[in-house]
Amino acid sequence: MAHNVTCVYCKKKYDRDKIPTVQISERRYAHKTCSDQALAEAKANEEARLSLEKYIIKLLKLDYLEPRIQKQINTYINNNHYTYSGIEKSLRYFYEVKGNSIEKANGGIGIVPYVYKDAYNYYYAQWE
Repeated sequence: MAHNVTCVYCKKKYDRDKIPTVQISERRYAHKTCSDQALAEAKANEEARLSLEKYIIKLLKLDYLEPRIQKQINTYINNNHYTYSGIEKSLRYFYEVKGNSIEKANGGIGIVPYVYKDAYNYYYAQWE
């Protein structure tokens, strides 16, 4: 008897008895490879988030990441589709590479949308 299910991640239908499968919840399944890839991406994303938070705390000389900055980060991630590493590289580009003053930051990271593309181009050129 075939146990056809749909992978939570890739949305493809398959027989869970014939292909290595991970049970995500009571009635949800995923290919083992899709699940492993999703876990690796989640781990990398978490590491990038922690790196960004540590950098901002060090850059702005804070004791903790203030809610205002957390909201800015979430807005950039959700609305602008930026990445944690992209935000960190934008800040590094603006303050370290370009040598701009941190005093103008007013305790936030509002400069990111204005320099994100320039920072991307800079780091892309470095990579090439």
